[in-house]
Amino acid sequence: MRFLIVDDDPDYRQLLRYHLEVEWPDAAIEEHPPSRTAPLPQSLELADLDLLLLGHPIGRDDDFTLLKSLRQRRGCPPVFVFAADGDEFVAVDALKAGAANYFPKARVRHHRLVAAIRAEMHVDAADDTSNLLVNHKALNGRRRVLAKIYAGELSSIYLAETEETGEKIAFKVLRHVPDAGGTHAFDRFLQEYEIIARVRHPNVVRIFDLGVGDDHAYIAMEYLGAGSLAQRLNEALAPDLALRYATQIGGALAAVHEAGILHRDLKPANIMFRDDGSLALIDFGLAKQVWLHAAITGTGQIFGTPYYMSPEQGHAEPTDQRSDIYSMGCILYEMLTGERPFTASSPMGVIYRHAHAPRPRLALALTHLQPILDRMLAVERVGRFQTAREFLAELATIG
Repeated sequence: MRFLIVDDDPDYRQLLRYHLEVEWPDAAIEEHPPSRTAPLPQSLELADLDLLLLGHPIGRDDDFTLLKSLRQRRGCPPVFVFAADGDEFVAVDALKAGAANYFPKARVRHHRLVAAIRAEMHVDAADDTSNLLVNHKALNGRRRVLAKIYAGELSSIYLAETEETGEKIAFKVLRHVPDAGGTHAFDRFLQEYEIIARVRHPNVVRIFDLGVGDDHAYIAMEYLGAGSLAQRLNEALAPDLALRYATQIGGALAAVHEAGILHRDLKPANIMFRDDGSLALIDFGLAKQVWLHAAITGTGQIFGTPYYMSPEQGHAEPTDQRSDIYSMGCILYEMLTGERPFTASSPMGVIYRHAHAPRPRLALALTHLQPILDRMLAVERVGRFQTAREFLAELATIG
């Protein structure tokens, strides 16, 4: 596919380029910085283009004169207009002038833009092989992509297999860099590889490969095909099974903490199972190295999931390894009871209850575990287990 981006603002041209490159890495993308004397030279051949992305206004062209003249040129492709200060009246004027689609500049969203381009180009997402090509290329041709298994706001995950042995792997692609989060989200994504690659533990997901191209990244990791812990918590687990899982989670946390890493988004959905029944901790996209001090994630921002969030994290205060231990306490309670320890009608209500509500109580048959749970869920960090190793040592004393 061939795209041409025309806009006065070089930063916005780059932003549109990001959107296109993330979805179609092999596309030919040209940028044209218009001048007041010649917004678009007559010598520019339009017939070879699939789509023209046109900023508005260009110079003092408030009435879409440029768009009208482009549409009269031979072979002009569909034109998408991106207006700096737009409303429904500007949208109508753009469409009357010949635009195929219209977007207010400040409200462009990746998925909507890509869907509009596919619709205009008559490209079905299921038939679009460009993602598969970049996946294959990023893995140096050693593996082939089978299917997309997850699509989120910041990334997608594909199932792939090695051509030589047929071994299944998961292939994670950062695909939403241009929207909210920007380069900060990309930096956090790159940390995921750097963090996990340093850790060797049976309960931490294995990383095989990393590919980086311009402003998108690819991580090839162990495929965990037996589902997540979240899928197994429709009801309480048997106590011995819950404790076995807690031991594996605690071991994984001890390993990452001793590498100087905080997970910061520990929850059942980020605990996955292998076919042999063992579990692995995944998704360090919100992780933060202890010595980075929030240089990337910034201060005063809340990351994580409220149901499993420590009181300090919920109030955007500094976190440490005891914050992950608190999250693990929330998971342990849910495994033992089938219920989350704190619930409310809103996320902020959940955050408030983590800090102010009485600590949850276990059933009579589980009272021997209450002291461990109370320490894990202590509001003040000084009252919790200070390390994951300390928690594991206490857990080992339970017969």
